[in-house]
Amino acid sequence: MSSRLATSIAIATTSALSLGLLAACGDSDDSSSSTSADPASSASTTVLKADSAVQALVPEAIQKKGTLVFATDATAPPNESVDTDGKTIVGNEVDIAKNLASLMGLKAEFVNVSFDSIIPGLQAHRYDLSISGFRDTKEREKVVDFVTYAKAGPQFFVKSSAGFKPTSLDELCGHSFAVQSGTIQEDIAQQQNKKCTDAGKKAVDVKVFKTQDQQVQAVANGRVEVGAQNGPNNVYTTQQTNGAIVASGKPFAEGPWGMPVPKDTGLVKALHAATQKLIDSPVYLQILKKWNVSDQAITKSVINGAIS
Repeated sequence: MSSRLATSIAIATTSALSLGLLAACGDSDDSSSSTSADPASSASTTVLKADSAVQALVPEAIQKKGTLVFATDATAPPNESVDTDGKTIVGNEVDIAKNLASLMGLKAEFVNVSFDSIIPGLQAHRYDLSISGFRDTKEREKVVDFVTYAKAGPQFFVKSSAGFKPTSLDELCGHSFAVQSGTIQEDIAQQQNKKCTDAGKKAVDVKVFKTQDQQVQAVANGRVEVGAQNGPNNVYTTQQTNGAIVASGKPFAEGPWGMPVPKDTGLVKALHAATQKLIDSPVYLQILKKWNVSDQAITKSVINGAIS
């Protein structure tokens, strides 16, 4: 869910509830007109200076270019979303990315891309890397390398007035379930659907949406019973909807988040060194605290740290 959530479409939980949320939920692409009401987006953040040891690891071609182009799906606050000017991408992952680029002696640039098109775009070398809440998985490691920088797990969300508030995946049999295309949640939903039908139970009615905005909106207006997004995103959603959308149950299937990088650019070593340098500094926890995602903190970055 992007910060479009905070401005113009009334959430459809009751006729009296028009909070100005879930606005303009179109597909994410290379431009956006969404807005943000998050006060953290305008708060200043310390940016670390260039580190000579890290700079020395940056491939010559990228050094000459002087920029790192990050692909990101800016529909998932507080990780990343579009600010009130309708074009600037903000969020805790944006703050992390700016520090990583600075440590490498580079400038960070951000391109707003739909989540399911990011890895194909990296393979086509349209972007240098991505930071967009990617779970580092063994399957994804077949086509890109990952540098880990955080951890998180998906969590159910429902309307606060809902009668169905699941706390486990097994409860999804026979219910509609909203997920975002290309995410770990989609994989989990399909696995659970098979588990339900193999046990002779009703199938999970999996509804796949292009953006997190659309996914949350579908639950908000009652078209889908339950969705799942990462725990930090649920915290933000509940805040922005004044409690109309709430988390259900605890996060599950927690795992490492990583920045995917094309395998043949030589960037991964410099990125790993910069990430560990950031994690070891006070700035890392300051960023997470600023955006209320301190639970995502890790102490050690690894290259290709998938656990499944």
